[in-house]
Formats: sequence, structure tokens, C-alpha cells
Amino acid sequence: MAIAHVATEYVFSDFLLKDPTEAKYKGVRLELAVDKIVTFLAVGLPLFLISLAFAQEVSVGTQISCFAPTNFSWKQAAYVDSFCWAAVQQQGDSSPLWLHKFFPYILLLLAILMYIPALFWRFTAAPHLSSDLNFIMEELDRFYNRAIRLAKNLASLDSKGASEDTQSALDLTEGCFKYPLVEQYLKTKRFSHGLVVKYLLCRGLILLILLLACIYLGYYIRLASLTDEFPCDLRTGVLKNNSMVPSAVQCKLVAVGVFRLLSYINLGVYVLLAPLVVYAALGPARQSSSFLRPYELLPGFGALGVVTPFYNDLSIYLLFLQENLSELKSFKCLQVLELLQEAGDEGFDTMCLLQTLGQVKTDVLDSKKTCSRKNNKETNKAEE
Repeated sequence: MAIAHVATEYVFSDFLLKDPTEAKYKGVRLELAVDKIVTFLAVGLPLFLISLAFAQEVSVGTQISCFAPTNFSWKQAAYVDSFCWAAVQQQGDSSPLWLHKFFPYILLLLAILMYIPALFWRFTAAPHLSSDLNFIMEELDRFYNRAIRLAKNLASLDSKGASEDTQSALDLTEGCFKYPLVEQYLKTKRFSHGLVVKYLLCRGLILLILLLACIYLGYYIRLASLTDEFPCDLRTGVLKNNSMVPSAVQCKLVAVGVFRLLSYINLGVYVLLAPLVVYAALGPARQSSSFLRPYELLPGFGALGVVTPFYNDLSIYLLFLQENLSELKSFKCLQVLELLQEAGDEGFDTMCLLQTLGQVKTDVLDSKKTCSRKNNKETNKAEE
């Protein structure tokens, strides 16, 4: 009997999740995968295009080419280029040519604006969400551990075979699972909306910035297609009355063609990102608790009930909990139990399944011990 008790303790201790010495759930993701994709592309693409724009500037060496008079020296022609680049002005049809000059910096501004919603989420919602997710995931693992301990105690009660064991087992079950803390905590989130408002605000803000960026890029493409040349007035300041200096020279912005191509690329990606943002904003309205079905194998779990998709904090917690299922060790174990239960010819109770698994492992251990004893006896006989 003592050997069976020790074997039972050993078997069920393997099923229990060990508490690590270092902080648990270090890899908790506080940003959804679709939101990461949107942020990465919306911020990273303009920065990449800026690098291409500056690489073009380094390779070409100048952003403007002015047609100075033939009697101008090389230094005078270089001065004309520098002067006209610094004094880019509007044409007679009011085309804002300064947009060509500041195009890389406007892309940088777009990248900064696109990152603002991610920063807002990180500093206002992520800390609270992180602590709550750690608590929920830890309670789910503890719930699983309590079920394993219950199965172990039931197995030990079965081995004793006392008549009052049935009532004590029922009392044990009620004591362990009378109040499912994690589900009751999640149910309180049905009536709060602070987190979902912040999430939708971030999605709406990035959608608005995407829309404004697309409008600007479309306008810039149209502007670049009209003209990239302008007359530059040289008779200013001390040269105003100098007849040797022409009244104006024709200048051409060299990089406008490249900037137009970059605008097409940026506009195309931003147009494709807009549906992703809308899809992410609709995520809480689609979220359900069906992914927690493996936990319903455990006794006492199910107080949360069927969650109707709705915009509240509960939908946000379920959304991020599903995103972090890989961090839940108990979920992986329960998936195995669920597969074993589905593979059986008839439905198994989880407690019976755990006890059966434990008994199988106990029989294996007993057989190993028996074999080792036989080997020891044979060795002793051979020595004698």
C-alpha cells in the first residue's frame, strides 16, 4: 500500500506545472499580430523610403539643376543652384514647389504620426493589461493544478477503499472548485469599457492618419506629374539692378521623378493597410470564448458561459488571452487530454482519464521495480 501511495504521488507530481524561480510569462504579447504588422509597415516603410531618397541625393550630388547663362563661371553656376534651391518659390499657377524640397521630411513626419497610436497604447493601456493577463494566465494554470491534485487525492481515496470516501471526495471537489476565481474576474469585465475605448481610439487614430497620408500622397503625385521646373529670379538684393544678371533662369528639380515613384509605393501600401486596420477594429466584436473549451474538461470550469461578441473589456481580454495561448502550459496539457478524450470509443471523464494515465504509469514503474529485484536476485545467486 505504501508503494502504491508513493507511486501515485510520483505520477501526479509529473502532471503538475512547476513554478519557475524567475518571473513567469515573460513573453506576454501586449499587441496583436495584425496591429504589429500595421505599425511595422506604416512606420517602417516611410523610414525606408527616406533612406532611398537620401541615397539618391548622395549618388546624384544635387537636388536641383539650373540652366545658368553660358558666360557664368563654374562657381557662379554652382551659386545659382544653391541660391535657387534655398529660394524655391511658387510658380504663377500657385504650385507649392516647396513640397518637393521637404518631401523626405514629410515622410519622416508621417512615420512619427503613425507611431503615436502605438505609443499611446503602450503607455496608457499595456501596463494594466499586462498585470491582468499575468493574473488570468496564472489562475488558469492554478486551476489546472488543482484539478491534478484532485485527481491525485481521488486516486489515493480509491486505493484506501473506505466507505466514507465518497462523501469526502465530494466535499473535496466542492472545496477546490466552489469559486472559479478567474471566470468570476472575467465576468466583471463585461460591464467595463475603458480598455476597449482605448483600443478603438488607437485603431481610429491610425486609420485617420492613414487617410490623411493617402490624401497627401495622392496630391503630391498629381503635383509631381504637372511640373518639376520653375523660373528662379536672380535679381534680388544687391543684384536687383544689375543688368549683367538675367532676370530669371529655368531650374529643374532632379529628384521629383524618384519622389513620385516613392509616393506611389507608399500610397499603395497605405491603401492596403486600411482594410487591416478596419479588420483589427472589428476584432473585439468577433471574439468569443470558444478557445477556452479545453478548460471545460476540468471540474468547476464553465461559469463564464457563452460569451456573446460585444464591444467591452471582456472581449479585449479574451482577444489578448487567445494571442498568448502559447504561454499557457496548462492549455497545451489540456489539448492533449482533449485529444485523448476525443480518440476514445466513448467519452471519458477527465478525472478518470488522469487516474488511468497515472495507473498506467504506476504499473510501468512497478514492473521496472520487479525486474530490478529479479536482476538483483539473479546476481546474488551467481555470486554465491
